[in-house]
Amino acid sequence: MILRRNYLKETLESGRIALGCSLNEARDPGVVYAVAAAGLDTVFIDQEHNLHNTETVFDLVAHAHGAGISPLVRPPQIDYAWITRLLDGGCQSLLIPHVRHPSEVERLVDFAFYHPYGRRGVAFVGGAGVNYQDVTSPVDAMQWSNDNLLIALVIETPEAVENLDELLVPGVGLALVGHGDLAQLYGVPGDSRHRLVVEAQERVRTLCAERGIAYGVFQPNPHLVAAEIESGAQLIVHGGVFSFIRNSVRDFRETVDRAMVAGSARELSRHLSEPSLRR
Repeated sequence: MILRRNYLKETLESGRIALGCSLNEARDPGVVYAVAAAGLDTVFIDQEHNLHNTETVFDLVAHAHGAGISPLVRPPQIDYAWITRLLDGGCQSLLIPHVRHPSEVERLVDFAFYHPYGRRGVAFVGGAGVNYQDVTSPVDAMQWSNDNLLIALVIETPEAVENLDELLVPGVGLALVGHGDLAQLYGVPGDSRHRLVVEAQERVRTLCAERGIAYGVFQPNPHLVAAEIESGAQLIVHGGVFSFIRNSVRDFRETVDRAMVAGSARELSRHLSEPSLRR
């Protein structure tokens, strides 16, 4: 029984690099197809900082799967209703913010996985969670869902750094560092290169490598992506669609402005060279 493959998880587990961008506030499914057509591996749908309601998220997730990529969704918190509804809506990769204590990861695994790893509520009713198929074997469907589930943690609190050894446990497949929040909570807001933040990032990267957990980064600067990959990052979330649009429009505007300036200079030069103006 083939319900729906998690290509993002497959890419990371194979050791390959996955590239993605945030959808920001975008709700248009066409944006998802454009991102996929451009060659990215995932779209990041963020319910912590954006206003997407659950129905909109389900639509975007369905279109991402239709475009052949596996989306990554961030719920605002670890809550049974949030986790199970997103999973039942076809979200196979969840990015969990503000984790602090091992008990939170234990609850998350309990909510998200079926037997024997957790006790996620069973709802095989032929919807998005089972790719609109009839489920003739619930046991096989549970195994498939467990195998295609990717749980990711954002390490962005001092408590998470202190408890890291007990957070990166079986069931967690990906970890990223939230530099902004971590710097703020360390008392150095805006300083993502502060020693405490850099040391935390190195600790996350090292422990991920030791335990076979993929390490990812939010990296808005394309010139630093190669260095991130060389340092072990497998998932690169590079900015968002708004930044891509803004930068492309700005480049277009500047190109046109330069052409207009050059054209005006040529026109002035031609005009001044006319015989009537040299008399």
